[in-house]
Amino acid sequence: MPSMSKTLMMTTMFTAIISTPCAQAAKDVAPAQPTLAGSMLNGKPYKLDTGKGNVILVTFWATWCPTCQAEMPIFRKFYEANKKSGFELVTVSIDDAMSDIDEYAKQAKWLSKENQGFPSLWRNAPDYQDNFGKVFATPTVFLIGRDGKVIESYKGGIKAAQWAHIKAIIHKPASAAKS
Repeated sequence: MPSMSKTLMMTTMFTAIISTPCAQAAKDVAPAQPTLAGSMLNGKPYKLDTGKGNVILVTFWATWCPTCQAEMPIFRKFYEANKKSGFELVTVSIDDAMSDIDEYAKQAKWLSKENQGFPSLWRNAPDYQDNFGKVFATPTVFLIGRDGKVIESYKGGIKAAQWAHIKAIIHKPASAAKS
């Protein structure tokens, strides 16, 4: 029978392991000037354009990630509500096989190759390129400011207060955004 201290230690380690992808500021170093290019799921070419002065949210997700599945409708709704205010959303699947995305798209109402509304790419496509580094936790989200630089990143689900913060950044007057 394990001792109480061993049980406590094992419980603590297990809790730390399963809670790692919780929403928190990412500790990884974000690229100084983010780049991302490739073919969207609908086959059209895409290149991240940080020179338009928009706020861009890039989210790395996977079809096997329950948090991603739950959040994608929220991402889409947030995009629809804020796109006229200079907000862009880019989703990047880190799935191993395109067939996984195709199967998921048959069930997911938010993912439509024909009428996506925002760029959605597959990170393992032959023409895909980015400088965001290794992404293991899903979702991993990078928020790019109007100046084209990554200003925040999150791992795990985005909480209501973080969505409110992102919305405040999007709706900040241009003169206040420059200071």
